[in-house]
Amino acid sequence: MVIYLQRKNKYFFRILSLFLIIAFIILSNYIFNYLKYNNKDIVEIATLEKELDILRNEVKSLDKSKKINSDYVIARVVLRDIHEFYKEIVINVGCDKVNVGDVVVNEEGLIGLVDKVNKETAIVKLLSSGFSLSVQVDETYGNLNGDKVDLLDKYSTLKEGDIITTSGLTSIPKGIYVGKIKEVKMDENNLGQELKVELVDNSDLIYVGVISSIK
Repeated sequence: MVIYLQRKNKYFFRILSLFLIIAFIILSNYIFNYLKYNNKDIVEIATLEKELDILRNEVKSLDKSKKINSDYVIARVVLRDIHEFYKEIVINVGCDKVNVGDVVVNEEGLIGLVDKVNKETAIVKLLSSGFSLSVQVDETYGNLNGDKVDLLDKYSTLKEGDIITTSGLTSIPKGIYVGKIKEVKMDENNLGQELKVELVDNSDLIYVGVISSIK
């Protein structure tokens, strides 16, 4: 009788152990598959949310660009080389809509000029690349190169925060916002004032406006 009970218990524990192993495998597979598919859903949702945010930003940027002026040509930035990030961009309008020298702006102000025009695209030279531009601060005129303005009247009363706009002394229209003064000092020859400028932010360009000379 004792031997019988021992054998019975032995088989019982074997069956119980086998059952527990099977249950563990089934549960492990269930948990693995649950995490796998749910993590996949989480990743997909995160990706979709990111794409939605991008689209929202594009719509906002386009809306702001449209409000600048009804005469502007709205263009989308289609290429921005990381090695030329602050020098130039490529936009999706060509020779039928814009000309070399046309002014390019975002919702804040001037960011560059059309430098080259192809059939379906145009290359915009950014103001941050350092090209020369005639500007005005109040009634004082100067020349912008990069983020500096020089050749200003030595006795002009200028201060940090003053607004800098295009002068209208060239083919570029007068009064377009360029930036604001960060610092005022005399030049090294003590002949005029030199300004350090905070230019219009061009780090996140999606849509831009082009003041086209084509009618």
